[in-house]
Amino acid sequence: MSELKVAHDDIDGGKSVATSSFSGEKANKTGGRLSSGARELLAGMASGVACKVIEYPFDTVKVLQQTNSGYNGAWDCLKVTWRQGGIQAFYRGLTSPLLGAMAENATLFVSYGWAKKVLNVDEDKATLANPVPVWKYLAGGAASGVTVAFVLTPVELIKCRMQVQSGLAATSTGKRYSGSLDCAKQILREEGLAGMWRGNGACLAREIPGNVAWFGCYELVLRGIQLAKGYDRKSDVPLAASAVAGSAAGVCYWAIPFPADTVKSKLQTDPRFAGLPFQQVFSTILKEDGVRGLYRGIGITAARAAPSHGMLFFAYETVERWLRQW
Repeated sequence: MSELKVAHDDIDGGKSVATSSFSGEKANKTGGRLSSGARELLAGMASGVACKVIEYPFDTVKVLQQTNSGYNGAWDCLKVTWRQGGIQAFYRGLTSPLLGAMAENATLFVSYGWAKKVLNVDEDKATLANPVPVWKYLAGGAASGVTVAFVLTPVELIKCRMQVQSGLAATSTGKRYSGSLDCAKQILREEGLAGMWRGNGACLAREIPGNVAWFGCYELVLRGIQLAKGYDRKSDVPLAASAVAGSAAGVCYWAIPFPADTVKSKLQTDPRFAGLPFQQVFSTILKEDGVRGLYRGIGITAARAAPSHGMLFFAYETVERWLRQW
């Protein structure tokens, strides 16, 4: 989602930026001089930063579990990491993902907005009696997943290598990278520009179904709330209800494509998998560690998804409302 996929368009209700970022011509005519697109973009980047700061320690534990089978569960991984480096060990490599969160949001908003335009989605006119077909949200999610994967791959490559360095492997091989920038320089020097997109295929395999699941779950839960409470339009749904839908969507986003994320982490951090195709790495993990190996770290990931996406909603709405005065 990554994890930066939820925000709101209408301050009076709870319309998702992910589902209304570029359909708000009406919103452009209200509020301050700052366009609705600019507000959504800026608020989305701010919410991404807030979300990343909260979820990053959980992500570090997830990556360490995926890339090292020596941990006896998430709690053991957390304790070992704390003993080795304290709180800093959980935030090693944060700079790259923070910047990536901003880039991811911008990419998602633009690509998803483009997909909705192509599909003639008009949420301002949609009602319970005449709703937007769910398949259009799913198709838009798939399109945004394709686009955002190319932005996320180099960011997550650096993130994963910095996180793994803080784990058990660092005690035997020593500290290799002094920071995110040094990590990027070494990758470019040793593997060339193409090396920055190592694991892109696995990232695509995660982002496409992940975004389909995210948008699908979000829209279905939100529509269910609309039906239960009798809200005629999505913009009538309260923020709290949208936050619930977003939290559920965050869990769905990670639960469905998680094996692809495990393969991506292996491709980006384990030298023995360098240059190998996705299917071969997948088969190797399955053979060596079984299905459990493909889902190592899923518990800590699901645990972080709901609160972090809830925080993303809150941060976005706060910033978006504040920007309306400009």
